[in-house]
Amino acid sequence: MPIFSAHLALHLLLCSCLALLAASPARAQKPPEEEKPQALQLAPEAPDSVKAETARLAYLSLPVEQRGLLSRQVEESMKNLRRLLGKRKVARITAWVGGAGDTRRVSMTIRELLAKWRIPIPAIIVVRVGALPNPASRVAFDVEVEEADAVNPHGLMFLAGVRSVSPEFRFDIAAEVGHSLDALERHLAGESAKPEDALRVRCFVSLTEDMQSLERAVAKRFPNARVRVLQSVRSSPESYANCDLVARLRSAPSQPIEARVLTPREKEAPITSLTKTNAPTLALTSGQLGFRASDADLALAFERLEATLKTAGSSLANAVQLSILADTVDLGRRAEAQGRKYLDARHDPAILGVTVEDLPALDATFSLDAVAVRR
Repeated sequence: MPIFSAHLALHLLLCSCLALLAASPARAQKPPEEEKPQALQLAPEAPDSVKAETARLAYLSLPVEQRGLLSRQVEESMKNLRRLLGKRKVARITAWVGGAGDTRRVSMTIRELLAKWRIPIPAIIVVRVGALPNPASRVAFDVEVEEADAVNPHGLMFLAGVRSVSPEFRFDIAAEVGHSLDALERHLAGESAKPEDALRVRCFVSLTEDMQSLERAVAKRFPNARVRVLQSVRSSPESYANCDLVARLRSAPSQPIEARVLTPREKEAPITSLTKTNAPTLALTSGQLGFRASDADLALAFERLEATLKTAGSSLANAVQLSILADTVDLGRRAEAQGRKYLDARHDPAILGVTVEDLPALDATFSLDAVAVRR
């Protein structure tokens, strides 16, 4: 009887093992669960405009990167911005692309990185120029920020671009840059301001052999300013410099907006306007692209900019600064003529008109951006 029981137990054990082996392939051949589709996370769009307190508006120039392609330099520059921010709030970023690369990717990269770091997306302007001072650099960034404390207690002054043209073509344009800066400095003095009060100075120049020396010369004259020197296009039949600036006021104007058209001296480069404001807040717009070149196309672009400013609680009639960046000189002049229909002649804004190499859209021919007082 014990022998029979042992044989029976062994038989049952073998049957169980065979059953398990038979079931294993069935379990192994069970179809895998269907993978769920992953939603593509799109970078948030840049706002059409942002508001900033006039008393706290300040300017940063990020360290210029020299290694890698455009995408790497954009990424490294944004990392530098993240480190520099502290308690500051980014209001607007302007990217000056001077090398090869897809300008359309620049804004997207900025937005992706800032969104990843949970930094609010600012207004953004992207423009391709002819060249940057350092040939190894593919992009340079200017950043407008809100400081934690008031740094402009009496308000800001905007001086329009002063364009100085050489009577003959040449690569050495130090004299033209000097003439433009002379006019800006003289107008500062007329408002009881000093070169040390300049917060940002930009010079757009023609083809030249040494932009770095020009950049040093500008920085020497305006020691506290964020300086930017750019070759506006790769080639030009003229030799010129076009410089503008923003400065801190030493005394508050009597009105939220004060402006006057400046009459040039004999043989002096013309300047459109000097504008002062101590209004509590400003609206800063992103770059708004225009397409084609008819008068109707130009008018449509200004209508869009006007709609953007109205949504922000302002208008072109309250603009203190206006930039017109076009791909030809003639288009820029015609755009300014169209834009004047929307401006208030009593306080003409400081206008910067510059011809640039390219814009971040295949058919774009010009870009508009503005700073306007919010009512």
